[in-house]
Amino acid sequence: MLRQAVAATVQRIQKASSHSPQTKFNSNRLLLVGSGVAEPSNEVAAELESLSVAAESAATSVLCSSILAGHTSESDDFGDAAIWLGQGAFGKGHEQAVLKSLGLEGGKVRAISSIELSPKTCIPVTVNASTSTPELKALSAKLADLQDLHCFSLEPASGSDVIFSLVGKNASGWGGLVGIGIWSDE
Repeated sequence: MLRQAVAATVQRIQKASSHSPQTKFNSNRLLLVGSGVAEPSNEVAAELESLSVAAESAATSVLCSSILAGHTSESDDFGDAAIWLGQGAFGKGHEQAVLKSLGLEGGKVRAISSIELSPKTCIPVTVNASTSTPELKALSAKLADLQDLHCFSLEPASGSDVIFSLVGKNASGWGGLVGIGIWSDE
């Protein structure tokens, strides 16, 4: 189920991509590599795969499909894929650079919004978890290893997809997670 949900997320992102060369998806590692970025080392790829698996376990433990979209999504079809952006300026305030690496710049956008992270767990507040689970704690420990962690959403001008990105830095470069939530127009 995890691989299907992550593949659905990546397919939707690549379909929305506005330029070539597009991102590369390593399905064995559940890893989406940014456009024009070299694949990470095997060690970094394994860490990012582990992050995606931990995100899925944490989401399942609180009855949602994406830890990034959390309980705000109206769909259970999408999971959180690991992303690798490499070296660059991808910290808070550089959301456009993240979107460009994922091939998502240039489209008509309704909003790019910062998503608050819980100060205790580093998990987006889109997750309504009244009690902690072992899976949430495990994901929180992995997220704590990333510096300059931030989360944001991209809401296109049309359609119901909302793309969530959680990005942080380790010694090798920038990586994190990307997920999709579905919000119906009201």
